[in-house]
Amino acid sequence: MVPTQQQSFDAAAFYLGQKHFLQSAAWGSFQQACGKTIIEREGGAADGGSWEYLAIVEKGSFSSRLYCPYGPVFSSPAALAEALASLETEASSAALEFVRVEPRGNLTARELQALGLKPAAHNVQPPDTAILDVRAGEVSEELILLRSSTTRRQLYRYSLRDGVEYRTSYDPEDMRLFLDMIHVVAERTGMQPHEDAYFTTMGEVLFPQKAAGLLLSVLEGEPLASLIFYTDGTTLGYAHAASVEGYRKLSPASGLLMHAQFFARESGHTLLDTYGVAPEGADKGHPWAGFTQFKESFGGVRVHYSGTWELPVRKLRYAVYNAVGRVLER
Repeated sequence: MVPTQQQSFDAAAFYLGQKHFLQSAAWGSFQQACGKTIIEREGGAADGGSWEYLAIVEKGSFSSRLYCPYGPVFSSPAALAEALASLETEASSAALEFVRVEPRGNLTARELQALGLKPAAHNVQPPDTAILDVRAGEVSEELILLRSSTTRRQLYRYSLRDGVEYRTSYDPEDMRLFLDMIHVVAERTGMQPHEDAYFTTMGEVLFPQKAAGLLLSVLEGEPLASLIFYTDGTTLGYAHAASVEGYRKLSPASGLLMHAQFFARESGHTLLDTYGVAPEGADKGHPWAGFTQFKESFGGVRVHYSGTWELPVRKLRYAVYNAVGRVLER
């Protein structure tokens, strides 16, 4: 019989009620190190609520905008309205065309449109994810194993039997191990990862703060898989992952995600965020179908938020972008 965890904990509500890592001071310091201008503001609302945000100035070939990833953070509808007003003021002062936001919570399209927001042509951050409860006091290691599929559980146990070790690194120099792997993945699959400088800067800025780090699966001193995680101390985010070729039977990626849950649990986290899955009901042809099936095979809970929305500031220029620039940018 599979052991059960306490049912009183609503992992999805807890997750959506927390400030996302992309709204943290650590993420802001990384963006600044990448040469971006950031704007941080906070305030109170008339109904007693509060709001805050970290926004990034983005200037592209066809548009300039103020982007608030997984934000703004707000505690009430009035607070969200005031946060949007602040973002609009900042964007206007910087002569930007529009504001791009991703407010989390159970908001309907009608509620967002009533605030003057328009749905973006595509979502920037994933609006769907799968989260795993890893609370040390409530979720045992046995439950972490048993809530996973039989295949994932067996692969993890086989990896230990065959001598695979799992390590954690906060050494920026170890980012090269991830880069070596992601280059191979990109060549094999045609994916386009961030430039090396992006990841190198991430290691230099976030690893010393322990706001991010690297999990590795290693066999006889040879790294087989790597996983970059973000952490705010409460939620550990599965941000980027890659593995080498030639170890299919060991499935190092499976073992590493299982280990990531144990690591998150032991380091005092509440949740592990797998950081993006295909929408509910997506067919097998969806480009994220494969890794969605992989992530969901470890159990967990699906979470959905309202997606990416835009607030026009310079309305004529935004209309031009909306008609032409979106197509060209995509």
